[in-house]
Amino acid sequence: MISFDIERDLYKRNIIMIGVDEAGRGSWAGPLVATACWLDFSKYKSLHLEINDSKKLNSFKRREIILSLNNFVKYSSSIASVKEIDDYGLSYANAIAMKRSIFALTEELKNNKISKIKNFCIYIDGKFKPDFENLDNFLRIKKLKLYRSSFKTLVNGDCISKTIALASIISKESRDSIMRQLSIKYPSYLFDRHFGYGTSYHRNAILKNGLLDLHRKSFKPIATTYSKNK
Repeated sequence: MISFDIERDLYKRNIIMIGVDEAGRGSWAGPLVATACWLDFSKYKSLHLEINDSKKLNSFKRREIILSLNNFVKYSSSIASVKEIDDYGLSYANAIAMKRSIFALTEELKNNKISKIKNFCIYIDGKFKPDFENLDNFLRIKKLKLYRSSFKTLVNGDCISKTIALASIISKESRDSIMRQLSIKYPSYLFDRHFGYGTSYHRNAILKNGLLDLHRKSFKPIATTYSKNK
């Protein structure tokens, strides 16, 4: 059952918890969005009561929760582009998006002196722990400067921790908003209906209208169509 148990335990030990989750991993089109989220546990009773795994909430409820957030919740959302997904592979691109969101949030917490004399513990939804050190060296981008032991994975974390669930809600709604905008630009692809996932609507739209630059050509269903049309 979802709760604040992890947050409560870390708060008692004077450790800052950050929850991380992503949206769009299995989509055929559009970016992947990752969100890192922190909340001031001392004010947790003021949070929306229905925070839960984003997949269990409709869009109206997700937006209601996001709009209810106050300044004792801070988060950062970042994307991995379609090009990055195709160039580096899904897992690496996922790590890139997560790294960007974690870096931005930890920098904000440091600048606001929230992290003063405290350690971070970053919970990532799922079982895959990104190797951020190798990622930094490979991409030559700003380093997280966090110990590897600061990161933990939690399978079904968005069903266990309210902070991870909130990260999942923000990621999902942020990505859906991007896909709704793309649907306005490309109305024949119905992105506002399937959000880039492999539904029959999407498949038929590709067969009828062809592929767009925002389709992930490294994905097998798309790669097959792409190779046929070359």
